Amino acid sequence: MVDSEQQIRDLADSLQADRLIDVYVGEITPDTKPFRVQQVLLEQLSDYFSSALRADAFVEGERGRLHFPEDDAVPRWTEIDGAKMDTEMLLVNCWVLGDKYRIHTFQDEVMLGMLMSFSKKQGGTYSCDVLKRGVELTSSGSKLRRLKLRRLMAEEVVNTRSVYGQADFDLDQFDGVRFLSDFAKAKEDHCDYGMGFNTEIRFGLQSEATLEAGTGGTWREYMVGNKLPRRVWKWDKIEGEWKF
Repeated sequence: MVDSEQQIRDLADSLQADRLIDVYVGEITPDTKPFRVQQVLLEQLSDYFSSALRADAFVEGERGRLHFPEDDAVPRWTEIDGAKMDTEMLLVNCWVLGDKYRIHTFQDEVMLGMLMSFSKKQGGTYSCDVLKRGVELTSSGSKLRRLKLRRLMAEEVVNTRSVYGQADFDLDQFDGVRFLSDFAKAKEDHCDYGMGFNTEIRFGLQSEATLEAGTGGTWREYMVGNKLPRRVWKWDKIEGEWKF
């Protein structure tokens, strides 16, 4: 009898783990079809979903349905008024989405992409709107993970001003008292490095790398998760920098 009860509990747990959750993004219309995702995958992704899908606590868990009315499906982010969105702008939006739902693994993968892109350009061809967007989205709240993106935005403002000059990149367009303190710290670090926040500073030199620790540099300081992203790093002999 005891074995039978245990088997029933195991079966119930298995069915719960295999349950499909209907995920709705944006406005729901009669033609809207949900994304169907296994509950176990969502719960492994973030504690946000684990909490929301508790059947004994929230209606979402009881009905097996999640609705995010204020969000857009990610493919829509790739364009603005019909024009292709800057890669850096897309990365900023993705990082903030990961922050909203506490998907730290996703955030760190996105951050690596931002660090590599920004570091190679060093105040180059990306739009000022990218930095303004990043500052705007992280100006509220004091969560430690938001400090990571704010730090990067401030460093890139310093980089860009060093390339184009202060007159062409006025600080008045950036809102928030917190940004000014971030900018002051970034400017101090920029002076200490003497070469800007480039790939050498953020990802180190070939001589600094080890099989155990990977590349050198400061890139780990921008991560928010407990585990570092799984990347395969290689040294590009022609360009003299790390790539993944």
